[in-house]
This record gives sequence, C-alpha cells and structure tokens, in this order.
Amino acid sequence: MIALLTLLASGTILSVRNACAQTSRKSHDAPTVNQQRAEKTLQTLMTRYGMPDGPDWRGLHAWQRFVTVSMLTDYEALSGNVLFRRTALRALQNRRGLDGNDDDLWVAQADLDMVRLTHNPSQAQDARAIFDTIASKYWDGHCGGGVWWDHARTYKNAITNELFLSTAARLYEATHDPAYKNWALKSWAWFRQSGMITSANLISDGLDSRCRNNGGPAYSYNQGVILDGLLEIVPLTNDGAPQQTALRIALAAIRAFTPAAGAFREPGGPMNTDARIFRGIFVRALGHIAATGIDAAACTEIAAWLSQQARSAWATRKAGTRISDTWSDRPFHPSVQAQITAASLFMADALTRSAETP
Repeated sequence: MIALLTLLASGTILSVRNACAQTSRKSHDAPTVNQQRAEKTLQTLMTRYGMPDGPDWRGLHAWQRFVTVSMLTDYEALSGNVLFRRTALRALQNRRGLDGNDDDLWVAQADLDMVRLTHNPSQAQDARAIFDTIASKYWDGHCGGGVWWDHARTYKNAITNELFLSTAARLYEATHDPAYKNWALKSWAWFRQSGMITSANLISDGLDSRCRNNGGPAYSYNQGVILDGLLEIVPLTNDGAPQQTALRIALAAIRAFTPAAGAFREPGGPMNTDARIFRGIFVRALGHIAATGIDAAACTEIAAWLSQQARSAWATRKAGTRISDTWSDRPFHPSVQAQITAASLFMADALTRSAETP
C-alpha cells in the first residue's frame, strides 16, 4: 500500500491537488489531536500486547504483524517521531507463521513502507524477491490469469491479487524496472474483468471453481487494498479510469459498512481474529483517497465519515486508552487488533484535517 510518507511528501499522489485536507504535509511542530490519540493508542498496544523480546504482539495472526509494521511507519511519517522504529524493524524480520502468497505479499508491502523511512536497499530487495517468486510460480492461465492465494493452488481470491498489483506498482515506482509496470497493468486488467467487482462497486472475496464470483462477503480490507492499488497505478495509465473506480468503491463501501446509526459493521457476521483488523486496512486507504482530493464532494463525504468513526472510537475508549474493535461500546471488545485499527483510523482522520490544538 501507499506509505503515508509518500502522501506527505512531494510525489506522485500529491501531484493531484489536495481538495480536502488543509494541510497535507508533516506537522511535527504542531501535532494534531488525532496524532496524539494515535500515539496514546500505540503506547497501549506496546504495553498491553507487546512481547518481551519485541518482534511480535500477543493475539495477532502472523500476517497481521506486517500490517502493524506498516501502520507504525505511518505514525513515524506523520509525526516525525522514531519512538516505534526499533520495534517495527524487529517485527519486520520475524517471518514465523506465514502461510500463503497473501501473507508473503503483506511482508513485501511492509518492506516497501519501511524502506521509505530507512532507505535500506535490503528491504526493497526483499520485496522484489517476494514478488518475483510469486509472479514466476503462482500466476497462470487458470481463470485467465491471476495469482493463487495458497501454495496448493486451490483458490484465486481478491486480497492476494490486490496485493500483487499494488506491490508491482510500488516496485515500479521504487526501481523503474518496466517489468513491474507491466505486471501492475496486466494484473489490474485481469482483476477488472475477473468478476470480483460487483455491480454494487464492492469487491467480493474471490472466485469459485468455475472462475465466477463466489458471492463471498465484501470484507472491508478488500475494499481498502484495491483503493491503494488503484491510486498507485494511476501514474502508469493514460486516463483517469483507475481513480474514478477507486472513488466508486470507496463511496460504496462506507455506505455499505455503516447502514444504521453510523456504526461500522464488518460483513460476514461476528468478527474472528483475522476480521478484527480488516477495518484498519480499509480506513488507512480511505485516508489516502481523501488526502489526494481527487473529487471535492467525494473527499468531503469520506472525510466526514472518517471523522465520525474516529469520534466514536475515542469517545468509547476505556481507561488506559483501550479501544474496542467495534469502535463503539455496543459491544465493547478490546483486542490487539482494536489498538491497531484505531491508530490507523486516527491517522487517516488526521490526513483530512487542518492542524488542531490538542
């Protein structure tokens, strides 16, 4: 996914005028309310869920470790504070428990987020090695293309292919190797016609054995990863179609996930360990969309939605800045994932706001 640092520095994404955020730069001298809320939330993440040796957090599935690393790089990029850098670097090296191509691509994403802070070529090389292996071994002609979710080649799904196209576009940005541009465009062309994008502009979970949309839930993280992927391929195309698709998905998603009283509801029933982190991935991407200011009206709607969710998450916190993974107190369910998603939410909201006095 797009590193927050990319959005806050002069670069591809900010070549589009920012129509929503009054400040789209780092504001290290005047931290916003949301920056401070994010830091408090992360402090609780470290004290309540951090492991003594530092390379992991209790209660996470392995792939979520790398979502957490990316989120910590966002905090550093936004605040200029290196408080969590060492912990994030150690977690990035911890590859225990990974299983499947999607897990590996989360690692590549975290590598690319971290390298923007460290400028360490070994992290970029690791991302390249991961991508190149998956491209050479797991893209084939079944369903007309796409990469397999698992090493046993039983399922082609949205998340793996979204991460694949996003990683390809980011590697092209980092290396200018045309092979990665070709992969990004090829994978988007396949994804666009795969049938996983529904008539409601939401991304379903994957394809069935006949290569048709399997009707699986439109999980929020699938909407988020494709948003970032589409923003990342905009500079590789000659038209604005990808960003318009991203806007349609973003608006459809926020309306679908908050059908009543503004409460965010993840599709698919009660959230399991995986699903508890999905919304954090989604709102991270929404912040990126809003910060580009692609469309003023859409940006305003997204910013208002982020603000509402952030207010709810903060207002319903418990002592010690414990957040519920529902972002509300109905029910209140604290978890390690709740701290991660809330930190991403506060930072996404910060991207759409002027600097505030805490």
